[in-house]
Amino acid sequence: MVLSVAETEAILRRAATCHVVVVGDLMLDEYLWGEIARISAEAPVPVMHLHRAERSLGGAANVARNVASLGARVTVVGVIGADNTATSIIEELDRAGINRESVLAEPTRVTTRKCRLMSLEHRQQVFRFDQETTDEISSATEDRLLGLVRERLPTAQAVICSDYLKGVLTKRVLQETAAVARKHDIPLVTAPKDTSAEKYAGASVLMPNLREFARLAGHRMNGNATAWIDRAAWSLSEVHKFSTLLVTRGPDGMTLFERENGNLRRQDISSFTHSVYDVTGAGDTALGVFALAIAAGVERNQAAHIANVAAGIVVGKRGTACLTSDELRDQLCGGLSTRRAIV
Repeated sequence: MVLSVAETEAILRRAATCHVVVVGDLMLDEYLWGEIARISAEAPVPVMHLHRAERSLGGAANVARNVASLGARVTVVGVIGADNTATSIIEELDRAGINRESVLAEPTRVTTRKCRLMSLEHRQQVFRFDQETTDEISSATEDRLLGLVRERLPTAQAVICSDYLKGVLTKRVLQETAAVARKHDIPLVTAPKDTSAEKYAGASVLMPNLREFARLAGHRMNGNATAWIDRAAWSLSEVHKFSTLLVTRGPDGMTLFERENGNLRRQDISSFTHSVYDVTGAGDTALGVFALAIAAGVERNQAAHIANVAAGIVVGKRGTACLTSDELRDQLCGGLSTRRAIV
């Protein structure tokens, strides 16, 4: 699929006028850069001399940042604690121009933080530690969160649910958010992490990666995905009534399944990348850009192509990165796809 300059400009202009609501698990990604000069006398482990620290939004917050970076208006709905990590997330949301008035604070909750130790010499990660809670939010917090969802969705052109299994996207939150989206005829794009497909019922588009897709369908990843991916898609579509599935497949691109006249249509979208430095956050980018393209009125197969190009751009960057409108504009003139029916 090839987009002309005029088509690309029109899509980006429409995207910049959209309002997207992102609901999910908010995280902070930290990168501690240093030199490894010696082995500790206390244990056979390297000692890192810290030079600098960097931080960026992660999880659903990174999805929101990717949408905002393309000029759209973004509202984020989630739950954080009352710790230093929460303060940093709020600061980064403000820096990105994201509306965070619908972010709830639970004083006893641990805000998710992923800290990576990075070697300056080798330009790669050598260790990571996480601070988090995976407990589901209370029913009282669910009530407050869903009240905010009902307030924010009527003005949105798309809603994204980004699940990292940190307890915010409970079954009730997901299903009632889907009901509100249907009521207002707003597309809902959901990125799943759980193995329960029923939990995500009601999503306009379910957008798992290949491993998540296999777990949801109860299939084993045996060899080439072509051998089982069609059966898995058909199973999810028949049993759980998903009308659209977009499976991200890393270096193999994406596969889009859509219901058409009783058939499940498949479209394979080739990978777009010249060099891979870091895949961190590429799924967040694809999710955010796909939903924003849908919000801008783009057909789903074309939106998947745009999201695939966007993900190919960010894997060429280091860390939890996002892209700009200029970068996306420069790359949106290539890509091949094939289309066939599954019977």
